[in-house]
Amino acid sequence: MANETPQEPEDAPAAPTKAKLPLLIGMIAVGLAVGGATGAALLGPMVAKKMGKVTPLVAADSAHGGDAAAGEHGTPAEGGKEGATTESAIHVLDNMVLNPAGSGGARYLLLTVAIEVGSPTAIESFKARDAELRDIVLSTLGTKAVEQLTDMATREQFKTEIIKAVDERFGKKSVKRIYFPQFVVQ
Repeated sequence: MANETPQEPEDAPAAPTKAKLPLLIGMIAVGLAVGGATGAALLGPMVAKKMGKVTPLVAADSAHGGDAAAGEHGTPAEGGKEGATTESAIHVLDNMVLNPAGSGGARYLLLTVAIEVGSPTAIESFKARDAELRDIVLSTLGTKAVEQLTDMATREQFKTEIIKAVDERFGKKSVKRIYFPQFVVQ
């Protein structure tokens, strides 16, 4: 009996293995990363707005009531100084939905269009005539079939067509560039 080793009872709790520790640390790290990213994406803009810091894209958007003359980092652009650069204003048309041609209502396009304004007077005109601007975009893209809308090569052609249609209605050189931050075909 002196040579026998003591045995643990069968109902004793098992000690955590070393293999579970890296898994636990990994889960905690992923949880913190996801929580931090979600907080930054959802709460960050609200906190920045309360602090008076506004991004240039939000500053030019009439829906957010920002100052269209905001500079690169959301601060007012310096006026009257040589070498001071101002960023172009951007007018955003968000959450537009249309049914592509020939889809019979079974398919849809969800898009956001950001229009970089070509002249200072154009931004005021875009804000005042927002519904007309949305109609131009929807009419232009509403004639396209699903196959055209899903082809990445045709996106630049769509932008050119929209610029031409907007310039016809709002005056030459009222649009510098067009961006599609959201373009989803379902």
